[in-house]
Amino acid sequence: MPGYITIAVIIPLVITAFIMGNYTLYERTLVKHSWPWQFLIVTVVFLVQEYVITFMSYQLADYCFYQYVIAILMYNLLNTGVYGAYMACLTPFVVNSCLVLMGSRPVIYQSLWVGWLLFMLVTVLGSRLASRGSTISMTIQMLILNIGGPYVMYWLNEIDVTTLNVPIHHAVELTCGTLLILVVYRYFFEQELLNINLYKQAYHNSLFDELTGLGNYRSLVDYTEQAATWEGDVAIAVIDVDRFKSVNDRYGHVTGNLALQYLANFLAAAMQNEKHVNARVFRYGGEEFCIVFTNVRAERFHEVVDRLKTYQRIFAAQPFFTHQGERLRLTFSAGITFWQAGEKLGPVFERADQALYSAKRHGRNQVRIFNQPQAKGVAE
Repeated sequence: MPGYITIAVIIPLVITAFIMGNYTLYERTLVKHSWPWQFLIVTVVFLVQEYVITFMSYQLADYCFYQYVIAILMYNLLNTGVYGAYMACLTPFVVNSCLVLMGSRPVIYQSLWVGWLLFMLVTVLGSRLASRGSTISMTIQMLILNIGGPYVMYWLNEIDVTTLNVPIHHAVELTCGTLLILVVYRYFFEQELLNINLYKQAYHNSLFDELTGLGNYRSLVDYTEQAATWEGDVAIAVIDVDRFKSVNDRYGHVTGNLALQYLANFLAAAMQNEKHVNARVFRYGGEEFCIVFTNVRAERFHEVVDRLKTYQRIFAAQPFFTHQGERLRLTFSAGITFWQAGEKLGPVFERADQALYSAKRHGRNQVRIFNQPQAKGVAE
């Protein structure tokens, strides 16, 4: 295959295929794994892609074009932040190692290091001229690095750096290949970005409550099961707005929704500022909310209960205003129970619900504890 076709067409198409795969990898696959697995996956994929590009450019075109080697890195750094910075540090070592494996001289190629340095400088410029990950930023940097650099160095003819001061015919081929990458990247980026955003929105809607912004019941179940597996014993509190039906009936659903948002914001802020335990708030359903306290030792369960009672008093003392401006006093009742590792999730929520109903029956605006022997003596 003629070298000019390899440089101008084949390698750019391979790079765009890698970019498409990386976009899906980062946006849909990595989010499902923990960070150690994410870095392992990113490293393996990056090593393979860099080797393929290095092999094609060096073996088929007799040059290791850093402009093409860094094209993969450019996408990663523009779109993935910390992963891109991690791979930026790896690039010179990875590519030079690939060249050694392919029988090249065991030396560090000056062109790669110069190209890497230029790339980092231009990345700073591109990020200031356009938002990270945008086609504008990608275009600015590739035009400077892949087209501007070789032509300027060729005409100056003062610095002998392989693949920077390339022969003019290679510079033309590199220009064509760069433009091909940008055209395909732009088309793919716009279409795939739309698809990814739709996917993210659907995924977000499946896990979060639209009214309050809290995690919904599905998110609650997933989080609680993970918490019980990885973070030890858990305390679960189910919270219900007192006399919520009468608020809806008298002031309308607009005020009812405002009341739910008011309580959701109060609980979320309180748990975010909580220094004694780790806690996360969810919308359980209707006017009910759930707080999951993780890594709670049985002997300190009473401290969690005391903190919840404190927040209950603070909430009851704060005024709430309807959308007509009328001042109301809102309160909530809560039932809390202790969940030891190994228990089924269903019975735990049933215990919390029973404690909540007990609080309702005994006058509301209070916290009731489900009396369970497994909690090492913790009682109602």
